Amino acid sequence: MIIRAFTPSDEDEFKRIHSIHYAHEFFLPDFSKYECAYLVEDDKGIITFGGIRYIPECVTVTNRDRSPKDRLNAMYRVLDVSEFITRKIGHDQIYVWSQSPTWAKILMKHGFREPQGKSLILDL
Repeated sequence: MIIRAFTPSDEDEFKRIHSIHYAHEFFLPDFSKYECAYLVEDDKGIITFGGIRYIPECVTVTNRDRSPKDRLNAMYRVLDVSEFITRKIGHDQIYVWSQSPTWAKILMKHGFREPQGKSLILDL
């Protein structure tokens, strides 16, 4: 097996594998926007495509001594700024991990959605 860079000539095989095995699970990733895209292949062909991309994550620390109204208004301002910055740097998604079911519901009312699959983190 070898690992090599993903090239435009790999696009058709990438689309084929995705359409057969993953079209019902997630949208076809655009590896051209990734920091690094690569694949693993052997003498029988491509086995796996992979890539690393940077994702904007909005992190907040909120003073819970403030009223729910103040905290909600502050969240709207944070989202406005986060969206502006995210678009300016060329990304089309913002990620948030909420430990509060209440805040998660509020965020979902404002356009956030649950990810496809289970979010996992590897600490390096």
